Amino acid sequence: MKRPMTDSVEVLNADMAKKNLGGHWQLGFESYLAYPETTVQPCLWKWKDVYESLMRAGEVVGMDQAERRTIRLLNPALKERQATTHTIQFSFQYVKAGEHARPHRHTAAALRFILKGNGAYTTVNGQKCVMEEGDLILTPQLTWHDHTNDSGKPIIWLDGLDIPLVQSLQQLLFEPHPQEAQPIEKTSDQVALLYGHARPNAAAAAEFFHYKWSDTERCLSALVKTASPDRFDGYILEFRNPVTGGPTMPTIQCALELLRPGEETEAHRHTSTVIYHAFRGGGSSYVGDERFDWQQGDSFVVPLWYPHRHVNRAASEAVLFSMSDAPVLKSLHLYREEPAGL
Repeated sequence: MKRPMTDSVEVLNADMAKKNLGGHWQLGFESYLAYPETTVQPCLWKWKDVYESLMRAGEVVGMDQAERRTIRLLNPALKERQATTHTIQFSFQYVKAGEHARPHRHTAAALRFILKGNGAYTTVNGQKCVMEEGDLILTPQLTWHDHTNDSGKPIIWLDGLDIPLVQSLQQLLFEPHPQEAQPIEKTSDQVALLYGHARPNAAAAAEFFHYKWSDTERCLSALVKTASPDRFDGYILEFRNPVTGGPTMPTIQCALELLRPGEETEAHRHTSTVIYHAFRGGGSSYVGDERFDWQQGDSFVVPLWYPHRHVNRAASEAVLFSMSDAPVLKSLHLYREEPAGL
């Protein structure tokens, strides 16, 4: 091989670039940090803005124009990706009385947390899940799901999907169902009977999609009465797979965080990114150098490794619903957490 008469690092770099090669020395040690970085920014979305957009969409966007009528929360630092965080998309969905959102499935895992309205239902792989406020309904990867509102009143819920993560892995697939509605084969109440004192085999775990608020609220009340609050998260109740005891889904962990009147948590930080929604009450959260004052219906994001803490200065309890990408990081042994001053 013929080399230039006068060789140098610069000449070598230029020659390698022509051959789609690059040297490790070109990266520079100064670019490495002792802590993880993120492009996601802390951001607060107010319910009044979301609700106004949902109502307007209800007037101008028909179910024949889109698979779902949703308003997405877009992080200002992810304009090109059009996502809430680098791993999770957070949206609000509005289904008016008498409407039906046709069935489909996709490789992205999804969840619905019901905010306003009762009596509509989601069908997941033939299981009818009747919605009540505070219910959490899962549609794991490649489960068929459609939404029907025959309650006579509109219904609103929040959606969480791991679409940004699945897209980054180049695994996003979508498939419409051949029928306009799924045949209903069973109900959530029938499936719940499998999860009593006798534990079913692992195959039955895939059928558990529906966490009812009546059960969740009872567990949350018991937690407050029998346990001490976590120094960083107050009273925190994680949704768990009833068979494995593991996270809600392999890519998303859901939880409820209760703050008592006057409660103020300590600051910490972790390598997972968390999206919060104020389900009840109001308070303030300090995220990095920013303070977010939130009321019921507001949502905000805490990017990874940002120190954060929460305060409830009101005379009533506050409850935050959250979703995070912690399961992914833990499975890859990348999860870290530590106290942090603010």
